[in-house]
Amino acid sequence: MSVGVEAVAVSPAAVPRVTGWRARLHSLLRARHPDMVHATDIATRETTARVALRSFGVVVAFWWSTTGVVFALERTAATRFLGLLVATALAVWGASLVYLERDRDTPSAARRSFLGGAFLWTFAQVTFYGGWIIGPESLRLSIPVEPPSWGFAVRAVLSMFWYQLVMLAVLATAAFITHKRVNRVGWWTAALFWCVHQVASINIFLGVENPGRGFFPEPLVFLESYFGPARNSLFLPFTMACVIVYTLYTALFALRGRTPAYRQSMMLLTVIGALSVLELAVLGMPIQLPLWQAFLDVRGY
Repeated sequence: MSVGVEAVAVSPAAVPRVTGWRARLHSLLRARHPDMVHATDIATRETTARVALRSFGVVVAFWWSTTGVVFALERTAATRFLGLLVATALAVWGASLVYLERDRDTPSAARRSFLGGAFLWTFAQVTFYGGWIIGPESLRLSIPVEPPSWGFAVRAVLSMFWYQLVMLAVLATAAFITHKRVNRVGWWTAALFWCVHQVASINIFLGVENPGRGFFPEPLVFLESYFGPARNSLFLPFTMACVIVYTLYTALFALRGRTPAYRQSMMLLTVIGALSVLELAVLGMPIQLPLWQAFLDVRGY
């Protein structure tokens, strides 16, 4: 591991300077003076350990706190509506962050683009787990548990069809904003969260020891009908192996990246991958970790 000082300079001539209302928007969203937006962005002592710790802090803080707040806001109709308003505001902010940082190749721009993609993903989660976008009443039926089959799988997919449309809309938004741009961290963040969600859902459908019963709010309890048997299927170790390979792959690029921005981007994705491995491992263990118990106590059921 090398220790040094690296600097990345963004030439004012390379990126057009913004003025007027766009400059004020930059200042509000980035909490910086507009004159600093295109100035030199210095990564002081940007060692691998510092990048890893910063990435771990940003990702874990977002993952834990956002998930917990979504649970807590399901307490009453008023708090659910408040959660929708906050999530909508965060989605607008997130899209703005992804847009404003898409042409900047610095570590701080990578972290802000990550938050932008994560805020977009949060909006999709709140619309579903808050009971706002579930689908027609005909899909919200608790049915007798069946062994996994193709027909049962089709019904499970249809039960979350509207939620899938929202998630795909989030992915399309991030992809459109960052298409052929330098900084695509926001898009990769949303895409990775989506992939992890799909993998976890398939595992729960096929069967895991700890599917997480009791976490769904009342409007979504019917989804427990699609939980597989309370034993781990062979798909779980296979997917864990795939996610571990992905995490090691991105970690290699995070360690060997030639620029601070690239190392920061890859490290953020590496931490998401590591948390995904942890999530799959928890699904396969017959234990209950009280990671969000305080938020569930606030929810009250």
